[in-house]
Amino acid sequence: MLRLQKRLLSLLRDGGASPLPTFPLTSLHRHLCTTATATASTESPFFVQDYLVNTCGLTRAQSLKASRSISHLRSPSNPDAVRAFLSGLGLSSSDIAAVVAADPKFLCSRVGETLAPRVAKLRNLGLPPSKIARLVLIGVPALRSCDVASRLQFWIPLFGSFDELVKAVSRGALGGGALLRCDIDTVVKPNVELLMRCGFNIPDLAKTGLNGMRVIVCSPEKLQALVARADELGVPRGSGLFIYALATVFWVTQEKLVARMELLKKTLGCSDDMLKIVVVKHPSLLRSSEDNLRSTVEFLINKVGLEPPEYIVRRPALITYSLKARLEPRYIVMKILQGKGLLSSDYCSLVVASERYFRSRFIEYYKESVPELPDVYAAARAGKIPPHLQP
Repeated sequence: MLRLQKRLLSLLRDGGASPLPTFPLTSLHRHLCTTATATASTESPFFVQDYLVNTCGLTRAQSLKASRSISHLRSPSNPDAVRAFLSGLGLSSSDIAAVVAADPKFLCSRVGETLAPRVAKLRNLGLPPSKIARLVLIGVPALRSCDVASRLQFWIPLFGSFDELVKAVSRGALGGGALLRCDIDTVVKPNVELLMRCGFNIPDLAKTGLNGMRVIVCSPEKLQALVARADELGVPRGSGLFIYALATVFWVTQEKLVARMELLKKTLGCSDDMLKIVVVKHPSLLRSSEDNLRSTVEFLINKVGLEPPEYIVRRPALITYSLKARLEPRYIVMKILQGKGLLSSDYCSLVVASERYFRSRFIEYYKESVPELPDVYAAARAGKIPPHLQP
C-alpha cells in the first residue's frame, strides 16, 4: 500500500512524464480495499466476554452477565489500566475478579481523573493500603461513583471506628456499599436524627439481622411513614423491639399486616387486647405468611394441645419457629420420650432450646435408652416422618 502511494506521488511530481498504470479505476479500488483489509486483519479484535474470562478471571456465566453493561468497550487499554491500579492497591487476582463481577463498569473508570484522586483522599484520612483495599472490595461502586472520603468522615465517628463501619457495610444488607453512596445531607442526616429520636443506637441497626441499615438510606418521607406504622403496632419507642417492628412494616404492606393480625385473632381465639400483647412481644411474627401462621397455630392447638389463647399469647415466639424443621421434629422426640417415661419437660422448653443444647440434652443424653432417637429426629427434620409417628 505504501509503495503504491509513493508511486502515485512520483507520477504526479513528474507532471505526467510517465504514463499512469493502465488498469481501470475499479481495479485500483479493489486493490486498495484488499490491502486495507489485510492490514486490519493483523490487529487482534477485542471481545469483552473473552477478556472478562481470560484476563479478569470471571466464569463464563459471570462474563455473560457482566458484558451487558460494558459492551461498548473496544479496547483493553482502559480495563488494563484499572486492573493495574487495583493490583497496586494490594488486591489479588481473585479480588480483582470479585470487583469486576460485582461492578463491571468499574473497568470503564478513569484511573488518572477518578480513581487515583479518590484513593489519595482516603490515604489522607489515614487509611492504610489494607483498609483501602478492603473498602474497595465491599463497596466498589461507591469508589467509582462518588467521593467516598467525605462520606467516611461522617460515618466513622457515628460507628466509632472504620472497622465497625466496614462490618455494617459488608453484612449484605446493602449490596454494593449503598451506605457509602447515599447522600449525607438530604437523606442520611434527616433519617439518623429521626431514628435517634426513636431511641436507636445507629450502629446496632446493622446487628439486628433484619436489614436494619436499609431504613437509613430510604427517603426521609418513607422513613417517617414507616415509623408511624411501627407506632401503630404498639411497640414502645426506645424498646429493644421497636427495630423489629420497624423492620416488619418495612417489608410487609399495611394490607397484609391487617390480614395477618385478623388471622391470628381468629385462629388463637383472642381479643384485640390479647392480640396486641402478642404483637408487642414479638412483632417479627407478622413477617410470616398467612399460610405459615395458620398451619403453625393449628398445629400448636390441635396437635400439641396447647391451651389457646393464654398459653400461646404469653409465648408468641412459638409461632415464629419453623413448623417442619423445629416444631414437628421436637414434638415427635417429646412424645417418644414421654411414652417411655423418660421425660417430664413441657413442650415449650424443648422448642425454645438452641439446637446444640437440644441435641445434647434430649438426643445424645437418651440415645442409649432409645437408640433409634437420633435417626428418627434426623428423618423428621428432613421431612421423612414415619406414618406411626406423624404428629
